[in-house]
Amino acid sequence: APVPLPPVLEYVFDADTDRRRLGQAPRVSFLGRRPSDPEHQFSDTVELPRQHARACVKATFQLQDSIRDKLRPIAVTLAYGIQGAGATRQSRGAARQSRGAALPPLSPVL
Repeated sequence: APVPLPPVLEYVFDADTDRRRLGQAPRVSFLGRRPSDPEHQFSDTVELPRQHARACVKATFQLQDSIRDKLRPIAVTLAYGIQGAGATRQSRGAARQSRGAALPPLSPVL
C-alpha cells in the first residue's frame, strides 16, 4: 500500500538546556514562538511534499537583558519526529498477524 503523503514532521528547538539542567534560568527567549511554548523553546511542524525533499526553518532567539554570563556558549538542541507516529504503535502481541493475513499499512520512519 502507498505510504500516506506528505509526512508532517514535528520539531522543537530547546535553548540553554545545560544551564536549565543545573537549575539556572535560560539566558535566551525565542521570538515568534507559540503562546504555549516556554520562552526557551520553539516548536512547530513542517510538511515534506515528497521523498528527499528539503525544508528550511528559521528560529530566532535573543539574549535576555538581565543576563551577566554572555561568554559561555548557548547550547541549542533539536528534537523531531513524525506527527502522529507515536499513536500508531501496537503492543507486541497485537502486532502479530495470523498466517496469510495482510499487513497493516506501514508508517514512514526517520
